[in-house]
Amino acid sequence: MPRRATLTYSSEDAPAVGESKVYVYYCKYSGQHTLTTNCNLNKAPRRRTDGARVIDTKIYTAKLYTLDGGSKLIKRQSGSIEKQYRYNIGKLPVAYRTDPDGRLLYILEGAITSYSSQDPAQGASPPVPPCILPLDKDTTQVSLEIDDRADKPSIIKISADHVRIEIAGAITAPETNEEILEFMRALLAVRLSQMSLIRGESTRHKLLMIQKIKPADVYQKLKKALKQ
Repeated sequence: MPRRATLTYSSEDAPAVGESKVYVYYCKYSGQHTLTTNCNLNKAPRRRTDGARVIDTKIYTAKLYTLDGGSKLIKRQSGSIEKQYRYNIGKLPVAYRTDPDGRLLYILEGAITSYSSQDPAQGASPPVPPCILPLDKDTTQVSLEIDDRADKPSIIKISADHVRIEIAGAITAPETNEEILEFMRALLAVRLSQMSLIRGESTRHKLLMIQKIKPADVYQKLKKALKQ
């Protein structure tokens, strides 16, 4: 099993980190918390070779919540061979360094998504958590975590990683998917034909795909159900 690494890179010369300057980044595909830093990656420089964002850990603080992804040799277009020391979420690489003790941390292009810890401006919509992602312009993906044998189906928690739901049946029952889809159909006010379920990283984790509804609308409806 890969070793989990929670790594913090910092410097005495790094700027003071106020709450409004902290950014939280999540794996774009699983929604898992990946990185907390005071570096705004949207403004960070890109590496010419692969477009990765570069964090100079002598200037910024960067805390990774990843697995040790081992090392990999990469052949560049110039013909040179580069050794990368990778950081993974599950089996997916999200970041690397070219020197295990070097100051530069590279964040792979398209691997993570983010929102600032700063409270949204008054009247602005809150950010959609990364467990609810747009796959394309017509499809929204929701990462579900499922508890079973409840009195009735309900939404019990929305986190960065998952929307946690309860169902009445057993998680291994043949009709489980049908119960989940019917419950989510009623909450989201969509047709069954707009939805599909894919098994996630375990039996208790599933990915819900919904056609023709925006992530922000999904989030608002799930939040409303959470308060009931």
